[in-house]
Amino acid sequence: MSISFNADEVFEMGMDVETNGQAYYRKAAELSKNDEIKKVFLRLMEEEKKHYETFKELREALPPKSAQPTIVDPEGQEYLYLDALVKSRIFNNVHEAEELASKVGDEIEALRAALTFEKDTILFFQTMKSMTREDLGRNEIDRLIAEERKHVVWISEEIRKAMK
Repeated sequence: MSISFNADEVFEMGMDVETNGQAYYRKAAELSKNDEIKKVFLRLMEEEKKHYETFKELREALPPKSAQPTIVDPEGQEYLYLDALVKSRIFNNVHEAEELASKVGDEIEALRAALTFEKDTILFFQTMKSMTREDLGRNEIDRLIAEERKHVVWISEEIRKAMK
């Protein structure tokens, strides 16, 4: 199976990931009874909005040639890897994100789900980076990966504090 990806598709996927994260954090904040943890979710929601805007700006700045394939995957390996990443993610759309936030038992469980989402996002972005040419935004994806890593540390710290 031969699959071709282009930068526009990659950045669109990134926007989708960030939209789903916003939905989860918004719903988790609405449902949180702990004011400190509510602030964490609201801050994460704002971060996801910024990341969405970054992908949107990258997408809008793409030259017309970006609709042409930038990655050719004749064996289908990149496609299979990306498909496995997408299917194993904690949620794949806004509805699933909001539903998960509604079903978690408490704030610590909500934070753990957020931690899983952020780790999944890092893996997804690393794959996106490998599919993006340097002149079409690879450095910006590196910056977003670094920010997602900070989220992992921050959420881990919040879980530790909440369990005291």
